[in-house]
Amino acid sequence: MSSRIRDLLALFTLGLVTNSAIAAMTSTPGYVDAYYYANGGEFIAQGTGQLEPYLWSFVFSPPSLPAPSFAYWRPLPSIIAASGIAAFPAMKPFDASQIPFVLLAALLPVVTYLVGMRIGSRRHAMLGGLLMVFSGYFVLNWSNTETFTPFAVAGSSALLMMGKGVSDRRWWVWVLVGLCAGLAHLTRADGLLLLGVALLITMRPNHEGMKHYRVIDSIAVLVGYLVVMLPWIVRNRLALAGMPAAGGVNTLWLVDYNDLFRYPNDLSLANYLAVSWQVILRTKWDALVTNLATWVGVVNLVFLTPFSLVGFWNHWKEESVLPASIYGVTLFGAMTFAFTLPGVRGGWFHSSGVLMPFVLPLSMIGMDDCITWVARRRIGWNAAQARQVFGAAAVAFAVLLTGYLVARGIVGLPLGGSFVWNSADRLYSEIGQDLIQKGASPHARVMVNNPPGFFWHTGHGGVPVPAGDEEMLLQAVDDYRIDYLVLDENIGPALLPLYRQKTVPSRLRLLTVYGTNEHPVFLYEILPRQNSTPGL
Repeated sequence: MSSRIRDLLALFTLGLVTNSAIAAMTSTPGYVDAYYYANGGEFIAQGTGQLEPYLWSFVFSPPSLPAPSFAYWRPLPSIIAASGIAAFPAMKPFDASQIPFVLLAALLPVVTYLVGMRIGSRRHAMLGGLLMVFSGYFVLNWSNTETFTPFAVAGSSALLMMGKGVSDRRWWVWVLVGLCAGLAHLTRADGLLLLGVALLITMRPNHEGMKHYRVIDSIAVLVGYLVVMLPWIVRNRLALAGMPAAGGVNTLWLVDYNDLFRYPNDLSLANYLAVSWQVILRTKWDALVTNLATWVGVVNLVFLTPFSLVGFWNHWKEESVLPASIYGVTLFGAMTFAFTLPGVRGGWFHSSGVLMPFVLPLSMIGMDDCITWVARRRIGWNAAQARQVFGAAAVAFAVLLTGYLVARGIVGLPLGGSFVWNSADRLYSEIGQDLIQKGASPHARVMVNNPPGFFWHTGHGGVPVPAGDEEMLLQAVDDYRIDYLVLDENIGPALLPLYRQKTVPSRLRLLTVYGTNEHPVFLYEILPRQNSTPGL
């Protein structure tokens, strides 16, 4: 067995063990996006994946519920989750759905190693692979039912094969690039950037100026991409016929993130331009600062930042690095200056995982470049020994940082405490039991801040609490035939009087108060118009 095969098996095994351990610690998806995809996986496995019993926001507002599924978010994470549920029917659905994500996550150190071997040495590849196993904040998410892992695997594989396609000039490599770009786009809307980068690379002049190769390569990319995406495009044309466009392009016009939850949704260029330029520019500046902080703290684990910058600076023009460099700069610009609020609220974090298999080995190459630079100016410094020490220290620090983040985010600090991730939405289960005891119909619909999470815990569909006043709330209630309202402190300013019970519409009848006096959660029954009684 060759040393390369041994390295790959070792990294895959270590990635499998690490991500399996994280998956074993989590018993619930934990937040809106992951709940959405976990529910979608169950729907697909049950054969009901064409419809959803809830809306996660009002950016897509069909006339009634249930609504066409995946009208805004993409389906691949749910398809992957469904494969686990179908393959392991005896397991709990969430546990089964995590298995394919764990397997995909174990591939990321392998991809990182392959990148490292193309741009550096075996040592850089191995250190990069180990850093990917212990990749800080990402480790908390690789095994979850989310876009992180499939997007990172498909996207980084596409970027890796772009470099191979330039050097090997084999058309079938570009078909694989297109397939991976399609899988990335089937995972996240910004996967379309990968297609753009691939086409740009194929049209880049080569040393011999052979234009027919570039045309063939471009066609090969498009063929691979359409093999994946064309069925989905056709499905959407059929499922969403006659409904408003559900794409994410209109999030360009967000002035406040909560505008996603206004009802009816009114995102438009005209409304965007009606806001003062001072507000818009301040939002862009805040996004720039926050996204740079994410680049430093999340993508580079803080301490790798100077080394990855040196690595990119010295090697970005190389054919194996250039596609990732173009993608990284384009993605950062799009998530900062175009899709500003979705980007700063998680879009940049989610999509930057594609860059990790390049950032990590390049940071090790940059570290070696820095050591070489110092060794030339410091007499008697043993550069070879310094590389070994600094490389080992980088991996050790990544292990410690990842362990701390897992302890804080999943286990809870101090160690031995409750599993914070698993208990985040436990109140929903209590509310669901109360609804049963109060005789609520199993088909009753609930307005709540996290409809996918509420459905996961209770089986009740519904819509989110609008980011508007009581009139907006009641309009959504009537349009979607909502029966109950769960109101917590995560609301817009216009609903604060209702939350503080200073003004309560007559159609809301208080049933139960949960939580604490400082942070109460209210369960209201919503009365029909004809039964509303003043003063209730």
